[in-house]
Amino acid sequence: MITCPSCNAFNPDNYQFCQFCGSKLTHEFIRSVSDDLEITSLLETASEVSEVNSTTTENSNDVEAQSQDGNHELEESIDDAIAFTRPIQLTSAPLDIEEVLEQDLEVLMNPSPDQENVDLSLNSTLAIPSKHIQNVYYAGKTDVGRERNRNEDDFTAIFQTFTIHGKSQISDRNHRGLFVLCDGMGGHEGGIEASRIAVNSIIEQFQPFWIDTLPGEKKLHEIISNANQSIFKKNEDEQRLALGRMGTTLVMLALHDLNVVIAHVGDSRIYQVANSQLVQLTRDHEVYNQLIDLGMDRNSAMARPDAHQLTQALGPNCSDRLEPNIQFFNLTEPTLFLLCSDGLCDNNVIEQHWQAYLLPILNKEIDVETGLERIIELGNNMNGHDNITAILILCEM
Repeated sequence: MITCPSCNAFNPDNYQFCQFCGSKLTHEFIRSVSDDLEITSLLETASEVSEVNSTTTENSNDVEAQSQDGNHELEESIDDAIAFTRPIQLTSAPLDIEEVLEQDLEVLMNPSPDQENVDLSLNSTLAIPSKHIQNVYYAGKTDVGRERNRNEDDFTAIFQTFTIHGKSQISDRNHRGLFVLCDGMGGHEGGIEASRIAVNSIIEQFQPFWIDTLPGEKKLHEIISNANQSIFKKNEDEQRLALGRMGTTLVMLALHDLNVVIAHVGDSRIYQVANSQLVQLTRDHEVYNQLIDLGMDRNSAMARPDAHQLTQALGPNCSDRLEPNIQFFNLTEPTLFLLCSDGLCDNNVIEQHWQAYLLPILNKEIDVETGLERIIELGNNMNGHDNITAILILCEM
């Protein structure tokens, strides 16, 4: 284990950034590669610009870059996709491909004492978990709806894979993804700006963790609080009051191989379809649920005119009053996730139609892009009174 110089938390030896505070960790990297290893890095960097009513889908581009060091050759190729909803410069912590490769090689070439007897000869095979992610398919789209004249929703979908292939049958493929959806609100252009600020802030802060693992709960809370504070400060600077204060809901999902974390603030939702069952993973932050928690019966709570008023959102209040819900879990079977704004899930649309619209995607009867188009159309037909945004993520085991 390596100790973080900033927060003194313990992290695995091969991590480059602290999973608790995000600080850079100190490492010494090996500078040579065994002759029997061939390294292939798959870091997808396809970028797609998305404006209102646009779709982000998985793209594939192959790029090869080779560097010669003695008799050793490193190959870097780009595959699958990193898809953004707009062109973004990620400059806070640039990804050093060579450093990442060298770090992963250190694990192979310098095993811990309990791994010293691992055979890396041509006839050996590295043991792999019985379950692992085979493929990840995703798509996202936002639509203005049928009654609004502007779209205050925003979203992003970012995905990476990283693979090491060995001539001695060593192979390891990592999947990393970050999916964020925001539904903005508040005055003239306020919702548009709030959702944009939140998405950009989370992307920038999340970048270091794409290399190693998912951030811990404390760090995730800090990431969301920082996004909230950015919007809150703008409200204060512009002296926005009451309904004029900008804000946004938030749902986000991040995955690192079989590990998944979700977080939410407000009434945008995340659904999970697995084993032919639908589960709503988030619980709306609204007056209705607050009253239920206080003991009021459901009929009385729903009868209140403020039943669907938000009790939490990013931006209106300082971060001391923010309580995002954060959940960690592991994938154990093929799973489809749906992230959506309330323009889609209002009036129990998902609960009533998931078997016809989501289950075929999980069963691969239709692809995620086709399924997404059908879901957006369903939302417009059944609701249509609000902006509609949805992200689908299909994880194959």
